[in-house]
Amino acid sequence: MASIYRKESGNYPYDASMENLAKAYASEKWHPPRPWRSKEEGLMIRRYVLLWLTCRDASRPSGRDWARQLGISHTWLQKLVREFRRDPNKVRRIEAYGYPTLEQLGRAQEHTRKMRERGELRLQGERTAHG
Repeated sequence: MASIYRKESGNYPYDASMENLAKAYASEKWHPPRPWRSKEEGLMIRRYVLLWLTCRDASRPSGRDWARQLGISHTWLQKLVREFRRDPNKVRRIEAYGYPTLEQLGRAQEHTRKMRERGELRLQGERTAHG
């Protein structure tokens, strides 16, 4: 079957994208993206998502509401839930920390705020085309 792309355009778009990505990685300017939050806050969020997931109370909030209260996207909450269901060992490791407290979450968020001020994390409004 003939290509739907013009002959002068060279490679297929996927191939061209992969070549450009390889060039970017090879560049000395390339660096891995900065994280959104501190590792401590990420762990606290995981602990709260697990607490929400294992809650059997009739007044349990919806996933979207719980995500909003934690300050995360509901899609990340769903991703964590899938991760927990797929890997019981990860659940056991997180359960080993015990129940999360608001004080611990507050300290983790403060740590994130200080890291963001020092420029170690992405800025809140800084979004990419895929993020």
